Amino acid sequence: MKLFGSKVYLIASYLVRIEALFLAALAIYLSIRTATSDVEELDAILAEIVLLSLASAGLFLAGRGFLARRNYARAPAVLANLIALGVAYYMIDGERDLLGIGLGSYALITLLAALSAIPHQGTTS
Repeated sequence: MKLFGSKVYLIASYLVRIEALFLAALAIYLSIRTATSDVEELDAILAEIVLLSLASAGLFLAGRGFLARRNYARAPAVLANLIALGVAYYMIDGERDLLGIGLGSYALITLLAALSAIPHQGTTS
């Protein structure tokens, strides 16, 4: 059963690539902010920038994998969106309701698109 119809791969690709762009923008923001201000924990900030950059690259490649209808694309997309759902929960719990609901909704839609993008396996008899 496909949730989004025949264009599920294209939808999943776009949604995952938007997430990749967001993470890349966050890494760039942190880089600029780190360069222009006093930072006490430079090693922690640099680790965050590296992690965001790697996650962005991974999600971008997952978006390409969805377009090619490859199985490897689903795992990073599902993992990233399960993490995003957890972050959204803690945002709502921390009284950041609007941000949490927005992130949670986007993560849930992307998660469903990634899970419904299952390549058909050919059968041989």
